Amino acid sequence: ATARESPILRLRVRGPSVRSGRIAVPDLIKICQELQNTITRQAEALEGRKTIHPGPTAAIIQNECTLELVGIKKGSTRLEFGLVKSQLPLIPDAEFGAEVSKQLTGTINSLGNGNDKAVDPGVLQGLYGLGAVVQTKRISSIEITNRKIGRQPALKATINQTVTERVAARMSGPRKRTVHIDGVLDMADFKVKDLKCRIDPPIGASIMCLFDPDHADQVYSLLRQPVRVDGTATLQPYTDRIESVHIEQIQKLPALFMGERNFFSAQTLQQLAI
Repeated sequence: ATARESPILRLRVRGPSVRSGRIAVPDLIKICQELQNTITRQAEALEGRKTIHPGPTAAIIQNECTLELVGIKKGSTRLEFGLVKSQLPLIPDAEFGAEVSKQLTGTINSLGNGNDKAVDPGVLQGLYGLGAVVQTKRISSIEITNRKIGRQPALKATINQTVTERVAARMSGPRKRTVHIDGVLDMADFKVKDLKCRIDPPIGASIMCLFDPDHADQVYSLLRQPVRVDGTATLQPYTDRIESVHIEQIQKLPALFMGERNFFSAQTLQQLAI
């Protein structure tokens, strides 16, 4: 088979309840869901996109990195995954999907070796979900092998109890992330030692924001209006949810930018879809 026809990822699943060429349906479903989520997060990180965000994944990532299960093989149990759609090259002789899988195996190896290398919060969240699979009594480890890229050898990485514990340890501590949030500034509290406000984005839950005294007048003037906030987010432990955002910059947005009144504007369906 050619490189393009070969699986982009091979998973070898081991555990007390894993028999050669067989796997329980709940375990298979969980592995597929969490692997896809982790690959998506790694792709977003590689593209410089936000991995912590409300709403659906960008269409370009979905098109380039959606996996499909192409085989269940014997020898413990080996799951083989391809890509739903052929990819456009990111660099000569290397597909984007293959590069994403390489980055993911490198990240897992880094965690397994105890390396202090920074890991994107979204990727860490994906690995936390994938690591939950090996917390059961049925599965003890998942070995991931990515496809060879050009002359570069294929990389292997193993998700086991050690990696899972190291992911959990990183997620239990405070994690910060630069974010950009659009929404309506719905509420503000101007207590001297507790300056805070609430942003209601078009998609997802409301977000609590903290601000310094030098932003107080600006926040007051923007109440009940669409705004864009740039700042540093604190993420909740073990999740990708934003606990709060410290505002570094806030500015007013045109109402139409948030989609208001678009339904009543004189636009065709084609224009609204853009």
